[in-house]
Amino acid sequence: MTGARVHPDFSEWSEIPAAIASDCLDRFGAMSSAIRSLTGVNMVGPAHTLRTVVGDNLSIHRELSAIAAGSVLVVDAGGYDDRAVWGEVLALAARAGGVLGVVIDGAVRDVDAMSKLGFPVFARGVCPAGPHKAGGGLSAVPISCGGVAVVPGDLILGDADGVVVVPAARIAVTAERARARLAQEEVWKQRISAGIASAVVLGLDGTRER
Repeated sequence: MTGARVHPDFSEWSEIPAAIASDCLDRFGAMSSAIRSLTGVNMVGPAHTLRTVVGDNLSIHRELSAIAAGSVLVVDAGGYDDRAVWGEVLALAARAGGVLGVVIDGAVRDVDAMSKLGFPVFARGVCPAGPHKAGGGLSAVPISCGGVAVVPGDLILGDADGVVVVPAARIAVTAERARARLAQEEVWKQRISAGIASAVVLGLDGTRER
């Protein structure tokens, strides 16, 4: 049954910005700036990976029924942006199956319609030209998306700043570091708002304002 399996709860990550997650991964894990939010909706969830034939989305249609509810679909479409491999129909099907969002290293279309659906879509580009439906694909395998390695089960975090991949083995420690970083940044912002120079607050003048 579509979406029958459900992943653990990652709701705490909804409060962690992608930028903070990247900082807590020592600036690693951030996909290329070419992979951007197209519908203005944030997402977080474990990766379900798929590698497609360039310009073809047959494998995406067939894979949707195998994706666990609560997953983010991450598609290596070869970075090809002259033929859309995702659109409104797939977004509707994905949402019905409990998929939380999609990241595509390739092009999509029907952006206005998907925005009205409120479905998170992150992609390299937009193109009105539709896909072929003849090729195969490889699912649940390590892929590259936006210049970052993605393994099934890695945590995918997407917001207005872009997409960050948190390796599965580092999810817990990164969340802990992110909470500490957010608390520290609140202190920094309060002190900067009080008129203390940012260079002093951040210790960039050789000291650090506590």
